[in-house]
Amino acid sequence: MSTNNIEENKLYELALNFLQNMEFEVEEKIIMVGNSGKKHYFDLIAKSHSDLEIKEILVKIIDWKRAVGVDILIRFERVLKEFNGKKGMIISNKFSESAEKFAKRRGLIIYEREHLKIPQD
Repeated sequence: MSTNNIEENKLYELALNFLQNMEFEVEEKIIMVGNSGKKHYFDLIAKSHSDLEIKEILVKIIDWKRAVGVDILIRFERVLKEFNGKKGMIISNKFSESAEKFAKRRGLIIYEREHLKIPQD
């Protein structure tokens, strides 16, 4: 789902800084094995520590010029099922309106580039 162009590095760095600023512990470029035994790549894993519980969010970064559609979110949701209900987040430049509605209904976290701004002191 990710691309390897120069622009991705900018979105990747923006996403990484955003999550760290939100006080997540972040691991980068992770390969995990799902329940089926299949390997899955995630750009980031954001971990929060609260009340002795560690919660993980599996993160994909998609840096396309076009909007990300529902089909990508459906595929990502299928991957998340391999990991027993872990939360998932997709960060991209833009999402289609139908993708935004789908994400809201299904509990997927999506962020567009414009929402990754880090507050200035």
